[in-house]
Amino acid sequence: MHDYFIYLPKPTSVASWGCAATGAGHTKILPHQPYPRNQHPLDHHFDWQRGRVLPDYQFILISSGTGVFECGAMPGVHAVTPGTLLLLFPGVWHRYRPAADTGWEEHWLECSGPALDEAVKKGVLQPTQSLLPANHTADLQEVFERCHHLAHLDALGNQDLLSTLGLQLITLASRLRPGENAQNKVIDDAVRRAHTLIALRCHLPLDLEGLAKELGVGYSHLRHSFQARTGISLRDHYLNVRLQKSKDLLISSGKSVKEIADLLGFESASHFSKQFKDHLGDAPQHWREKQIKDTGVV
Repeated sequence: MHDYFIYLPKPTSVASWGCAATGAGHTKILPHQPYPRNQHPLDHHFDWQRGRVLPDYQFILISSGTGVFECGAMPGVHAVTPGTLLLLFPGVWHRYRPAADTGWEEHWLECSGPALDEAVKKGVLQPTQSLLPANHTADLQEVFERCHHLAHLDALGNQDLLSTLGLQLITLASRLRPGENAQNKVIDDAVRRAHTLIALRCHLPLDLEGLAKELGVGYSHLRHSFQARTGISLRDHYLNVRLQKSKDLLISSGKSVKEIADLLGFESASHFSKQFKDHLGDAPQHWREKQIKDTGVV
């Protein structure tokens, strides 16, 4: 990827999602190359001795190489390793640079807006946690690949789409925070695994307490966390998976309603038909006949 940087005007009104992208860039510093390069506007350029203070927020992913980072909210010199995410806050002094013998590759997106201010107010982003460890690296790289693609196509024309990437980076940064987010990661992983296991076992009776035990979390915690993260209860999700599977079988197989009910573990064909009609507004056989008529599938 070629090095580049762009700076965008602040929109007269921030979009409804509360975040506006104001700059983006990519730089690869080879070992023993000077850093930083003297190419940026005056309010963004810095030298190592004086450091810098920015008017907006920046997310910086160091995808390779090593270096050091300092900021006014975090005393001391902090090591930067591949996958580290640096957070720069408005009005907070900082400086950073790659190690001479490794260089590094940096990807950055600059943003402003009330969504970021609110994230700081609620403690989702904190100047005292301006350096976040290597984790979720693939997700971060995916966001920045999208950022570079949009910036190269038409940065100004894609400013709204670039702005939504700032919201994604807020979310990913919140997952990288130490301390209390370790437990969040455990339950997030459990919710994702619950999705997978329910899809694989939708033909079996749902044992919520057994599922929670298998996932290594409390039953009540799993139930409430699943609802909070997905907007639907575990039982409703389980039923939706079974009904979606039944629709696939009704369309793609010649199996009878009773055979499908048995295959998916419903108590009986009548129980399956009632659940199907209650949620989809039609009996299974009638729904199948309409699909065949509408699509020509036999």
